[in-house]
Amino acid sequence: MMKFLITNRQDLNSLDLPRGLCLYQLGKLSLISEKEIAPEKIDQKYLLNDGYLRNLDKDASDLASQKKSLIEAISGGWPLPENITGSFSAIMIAEQEETINLCTDLVGLYPLYYLTGNNDFYFSNSIILTGMISDAEIDPTGVLQRSLGPDFSNQGSRTILKNCKRLLPGECRRYNFRGSLISVEFDNRLYESLSKPDQDHDLTEEYWKAYKKEVRYCLNDSEKVNIALSGGIDSRFALGAIPEGKDITCYTFGSSENYESKIAARLAKLKPAKFKACYQPELYFPTSKQLKEYTWHSEGLELCSWLEITENADNRKREPLLLGELCEALPARKIAKFASREFRQNNFIKYYLKNEDYTFEASSPLKFEKWKQKKLKAYLIFFHEKNLARFDLDFDYDTVRKELIADLEEIFGRIEAHDLAYTELYDELFSWYTYTRMRLSKQLLLANTKFDAYSPAMSLQMLRRTSSLHPNIRLNYRFVKKLFSVNKELRRFYRVPTNQAPLIPQNAPDLFKFASWGLRSKIDQYLIKRLMKAGNPDKRYRLFKSINWVKVYQNPDLEKNLDEYFENDHLGKAYIESIKTQAKNRRDLKQWPFANMNIINAVALNAELDLIASFRKRDEV
Repeated sequence: MMKFLITNRQDLNSLDLPRGLCLYQLGKLSLISEKEIAPEKIDQKYLLNDGYLRNLDKDASDLASQKKSLIEAISGGWPLPENITGSFSAIMIAEQEETINLCTDLVGLYPLYYLTGNNDFYFSNSIILTGMISDAEIDPTGVLQRSLGPDFSNQGSRTILKNCKRLLPGECRRYNFRGSLISVEFDNRLYESLSKPDQDHDLTEEYWKAYKKEVRYCLNDSEKVNIALSGGIDSRFALGAIPEGKDITCYTFGSSENYESKIAARLAKLKPAKFKACYQPELYFPTSKQLKEYTWHSEGLELCSWLEITENADNRKREPLLLGELCEALPARKIAKFASREFRQNNFIKYYLKNEDYTFEASSPLKFEKWKQKKLKAYLIFFHEKNLARFDLDFDYDTVRKELIADLEEIFGRIEAHDLAYTELYDELFSWYTYTRMRLSKQLLLANTKFDAYSPAMSLQMLRRTSSLHPNIRLNYRFVKKLFSVNKELRRFYRVPTNQAPLIPQNAPDLFKFASWGLRSKIDQYLIKRLMKAGNPDKRYRLFKSINWVKVYQNPDLEKNLDEYFENDHLGKAYIESIKTQAKNRRDLKQWPFANMNIINAVALNAELDLIASFRKRDEV
């Protein structure tokens, strides 16, 4: 992620900018950027963006024509025309009109922040940089939302800085050079024109053709292509879409002996492509120095397994890295009503063997309100007085809860604007706007420290196409199965098993895959109980080798690293001690060693606050 910040302040020359940052004048505006040269001006306009933006009607390799047409498209209004695609957040500055457009894609994976007031404004893709350059106070509600479940994320447009907001999904805001808001518009084209629910359809050919074109434009004719290959279905989809003749390197994290790694290696060989399993388990609790570096450069540190790739990648200059679909839209995995293990077990014959159609409940204002109240309750339960008392922050208990409700109402408003046909889709879109947008997107931000990382399936074009497929033909991998069976580029990958149903080819009948999944799950549960009962981290962890979280917590530097992470406390002694205790209890097998994302989330949050506070203290001297 290349950091940038646009402001109307003209007094920044005296600032001792953090390393790697440069100051440029863009007419009446100031730009702080990591780029060594000022952005190119086209027709008196500047365009800065994270992710990628493409015009599908222009040649992918004609960069000048691409950029000019993209500037024209953003200037022309919102939402963007159907020939414009990409996964992005962007700022466009029009000097003659003295306007600034801020916009983001349908989910808003790449953050873009705005802070206005007191005659100054700041527009940036970095919350740390915004906190350093502005005098914005820390927002207690924002910090608490980042620290507590169920998402450990800010909700709606809230951030950890007071009055500093993040663009909502599909949002476009237009300002003048005085920082006054001109307009706010939204792109509400998800789930538009739902297809028929009939499973006997011919939609796969057009979908696959569009996805391959998306990948081609995403890669921008780069001869070298990298892909994060987990062995799952979505990354197989991306692998199959890479044009022939490319120099492909597949990366996966974890030991080469892990079952997932072996599956990924088989897939890479079928393409064919080079394969690299990256294994460095100490990175799951990185050194304090590493943690601060990645926090500064990405603001996306949470799933530390990605560090195994970024620390071991051997590309000397930035190259594209493809990721699979982050929101699991194609198999409709986020439709909560049908996603539970219990539902799948109880309805296996009906939906898996007989392949009957799913039934859906028509939406209505009353049903939407009922769903909202259920969601609010699920979040508010984490914001009780006992939890909040652990933080050394200046806040009012009732105010924090009221602000959380208001923030969630922003997300509810975005969902309501789509006029969804079925109540089951409320949960799916809510998941995209919260969990995908705020947490899974960090994979992109972290990977961007070493690559130009993109998720083509999350683009304007592809997410609109995916969401318009009727959920009945998406659920239970129905659309995926058809895609892989009718396309020769994908068919070979469907013969390879997945980690969920080991040893059974993915194209085998559901009965065999379900039996394999159930048996593996039962054995894994037995091995976990045996390990915990014995209190012995050396006992077998899984039937098939995988990321061994028991061993991750056996890091000999665990306590040392934890102490260094929180050397400067910006959260509260009681809260920090609870985080440290949780890590130690998992190490000592007093608690089951879950993935450490909630621990690293707290650590990274404290590091963000420390980077802001340290710069301000240095600047005051």
